[in-house]
Amino acid sequence: SQGRVDHNGRVYGGRMKANEKLTRARAQLVLDATFFGSLALRLFLVEDHQTDTAYTNGVILGYNPDFIDVLSMEESRGLVAHEVMHLACMHHTRRDGRDHYNWNVAADYAINGILEDSGFKMPAGSLCDGRYAGKSAEAIYALLPGQNNEDGGTGQDNHQSPATTPGEVHDAPGNTPDIKQAEAKWRVNIAQAAQQAKSMGNLPGGIQRMVDEMLYPKVDWQTLMRHFLEQAASNDYSWLPPSRRYVSRGLCMPGLHSRELGRVVIAVDTSGSIDIEALSQFSAEISSLLEAFDAVIDVIYCDTKIQGHQQFESQDLPLEMQPVGGGGTDFRPVFEWVEAQGIDPCCLIYLTDLECHRFPENIPGYNVIWVQTGGGDYNVPFGDVLKL
Repeated sequence: SQGRVDHNGRVYGGRMKANEKLTRARAQLVLDATFFGSLALRLFLVEDHQTDTAYTNGVILGYNPDFIDVLSMEESRGLVAHEVMHLACMHHTRRDGRDHYNWNVAADYAINGILEDSGFKMPAGSLCDGRYAGKSAEAIYALLPGQNNEDGGTGQDNHQSPATTPGEVHDAPGNTPDIKQAEAKWRVNIAQAAQQAKSMGNLPGGIQRMVDEMLYPKVDWQTLMRHFLEQAASNDYSWLPPSRRYVSRGLCMPGLHSRELGRVVIAVDTSGSIDIEALSQFSAEISSLLEAFDAVIDVIYCDTKIQGHQQFESQDLPLEMQPVGGGGTDFRPVFEWVEAQGIDPCCLIYLTDLECHRFPENIPGYNVIWVQTGGGDYNVPFGDVLKL
């Protein structure tokens, strides 16, 4: 007989095997913490006396049975949730050459507070510090002692005898393509587990936010704007100098000589709802981006009608916008102006709070990006929306 389990999950009158204890822990998680239980079922339980506590690499959950023996059932649940949380945060694919031990310390600090807030009891020795709340493992890693200088990307431990913390995360097995595939697989697993937990009504709010950030990461508007303009640019190549990318391979290939963006129209909503701070931030970012391109820039100020026009070339940067207006809002005049001028811009960028429903009836034949100030979610009939 394996004995009986008391209300604390400890066995008396016998000894529950470590594998059975972890299996029961997973089963309990499926019922009352579905997100963690669903993910835990995707891991093979493997007894491993080479590890001090337990670990996962996205394929197995390895464990030392001597360590599992001393845990209560409640602590076992916490341990399994801990390992699963590493995978939910992709810690097994994100180390990127960092010191293994310090990466585990940082990753533990990143997740244990969330687990405790979600009601889990962690094994003794688990790392938790409120100073790191809300920070990613990468950010915490940079704050750890001795991490001001990178370890050169070797990924080797800098600790001769590191202290043991319960539940490690190891790198996903394989080379770079395998790791990318593992990450894609676990994104699917996370999405499915979150959906199951929501349907069961037991997905904690903190876990929901973490899942949303992992599955739908927010990219800052400057990065998206830069990508948008680079895609719109026409590139010119020259043999002198040759591309440095291919010289190291013994090949002589033309290098990028210049980047021409062409005609850009920037429209500014001057209805009174665009503040100076937003306008300054917008113009500074556009200026820094356009320094990299040859371009002609038309800046149009519009409320319910065109209130002003400035034209700049690359040598006129930085932009010094002089907005005029203060009435209502109508988006149509800007697009009518572009058509009347016979301009075929590579893109039109409109700075606005989007609190307007007067759009052109016809979709223009050029790229449009709406840079939204303020809050609120609004639908636009065409183009892409970036929130400032």
